[in-house]
Parts: sequence; C-alpha cells; structure tokens
Amino acid sequence: MASYRADGGRSGEFLVLAASVGGASHRWAGRRCEDSFGWALPEPGHLALVVADGVGSAGRGGEGAELAVEAACRYLGGSGASGWGPARCRAAISEASDALYRSGGEAPAELATTIVVALLRASAGRAEVTLGRVGDSSAFVLLPGGEWQELFGVAGATGDGQLAGAEAADEGDGALLLTATVSLPLPSPQRAQRPPPGAPGRAEADTAEAGTGEADTAEAGTGEAGTGEAGRVELVSAELGRGAALVLLTDGVAQPLRDGPTTVAPGLAEALRCGREGELGPLGLAGAVDFSRRGAHDDRTVLVAWPLVGEG
Repeated sequence: MASYRADGGRSGEFLVLAASVGGASHRWAGRRCEDSFGWALPEPGHLALVVADGVGSAGRGGEGAELAVEAACRYLGGSGASGWGPARCRAAISEASDALYRSGGEAPAELATTIVVALLRASAGRAEVTLGRVGDSSAFVLLPGGEWQELFGVAGATGDGQLAGAEAADEGDGALLLTATVSLPLPSPQRAQRPPPGAPGRAEADTAEAGTGEADTAEAGTGEAGTGEAGRVELVSAELGRGAALVLLTDGVAQPLRDGPTTVAPGLAEALRCGREGELGPLGLAGAVDFSRRGAHDDRTVLVAWPLVGEG
C-alpha cells in the first residue's frame, strides 16, 4: 500500500511540484494514503490543478479521491482552454461528482471526497487564477517573502494563529461549504445520467449547468451560500505576481499550517522556496511534508505551481 507519492513537471509557463504522504494514523493501521492530486495542461499558458481528500468515514474515500481527480483532469485536459474560468471550474467538479455516481453503484457516498480545482492562466507579468472547492481542503498563495495568504474562508477560525488573508465563513448555508461533512458526490443523482464526456449533447449540458461564468465569480475569501449543488461549490479568484506560488493543500497540511504560524508555516515556505529555485525536487518535498506535529495524524498533500511569468 502506497504511503508516499511525489511528482513534478515544468512547461514554458509553469513549474509544478507535488507530494502526498500517508498520515501516521493510516500508516499505523496499514492503510494507504487516501489523498490524490493531478494536473493538466490543455493549451500553452493554461494549467489545471486538482487535489482531493477521501473522507475518512467513507468506506472507499481514497478510491473516491482518485476517481474525482482523474475525472476532473481528464475533462480539463481534453476540453481546451476556451472559457477558462468559473464555469469551467464548476463543470470540472461536476465531472468528478458524476464519476463517483457512475462508480459508486447504489452507495456513491462510500466514495465521498473533498476536492479543490484551480485554473491558472499565465499572461505577461502575472497569472490569473480561478478556484472551486467542495469540502475542507484549501488553497493558499505563498508570496515571495514567505507570507501565506489563504484564499478560502476558514470555518471556526479564531484570531489566534489565523493566517493573513483568511476570513471566517458567514453563518448559515455558506458555513457548510467549509466543513468536513460537505463532500462529493454532489446531491444531484440525476446528474449521473448526463451524456458521457464527448457524447452528443454534452456541451449543451455543461453550458446549462455551469452558467455563464461571470455570475459565479466570488471574491477571494468569500463563499457562495445556498442549497443543492450550487451552494456546495465555493468559487474564488486571485492573481499571482512574479515569484508567488499557488499552493493547494488537503486538511492534513492546511490545519497545521494555520495553527503553526511560527513552525509549520515558515518551514514549508522555506522548503517551497528551495523548490522554486530548483534546489528541492518532488521527493524532497515529500520529506518536508512529512513533518512531526502533535495531533497532526491525517494524510497530507501539497500541490504547488509557480507561474514562470516574465522569465527567460
């Protein structure tokens, strides 16, 4: 059973590093890591990142995380970069949800998983980012000086140890977006009956379900409240400058990062600085993610991308 996974790659516009490490609780029990990650490059200048964390109480959460990542990456890698933004982000999450329904039979909830999808578009001197998530995995911007800024709100966060850029979620339905109980598959069983990817009529179905894009965009730190599928998908947007990184994290890293502002946060920032400068590869990142911290026994995944904007 795999407890570690590490990978990386580089294109003309992006550098990517990733690592998953099985949590101590899973290693002690002889279980595999139940996180998953992946990415896709549909066209030059466009990158999709996906991270998923299988729900521990689900019987097949780790399998669900893998299925969700594979489905989202397959959709994003094969759909081109036209409309690269909120609508495409939401449609990728729908693809992941559909995959769980198709594979879950009469018990799709056994495949429950969180998911974060990030779409990056590089242009001169900057990179625009649109993100969507279901559940409590998260995304941060790591600034060149080592400061962390969380892009999604933090449910139940207090002033002590809360990182810059993090905002508590509003009360009501919006708060449900940030708890571990919210996960894929989305509560729309009929979606599993949509035409499969590439089939006649699928493009029309995606357009109708995803919306136009502009109305779905939310400012960083805010979530969409509501019920049903739309109320469970939180969308945010951000912009990365030169030297900044987009970092997707499962909760096994995100929570220690939040409550370790003088330990885990600077340690991981330094490791990623080395990665940015070519001094740390995927296996080294896995070692950095395998930190020791009291109470931090969950699986851990880090997926980071640096836009190579304005560089020779």
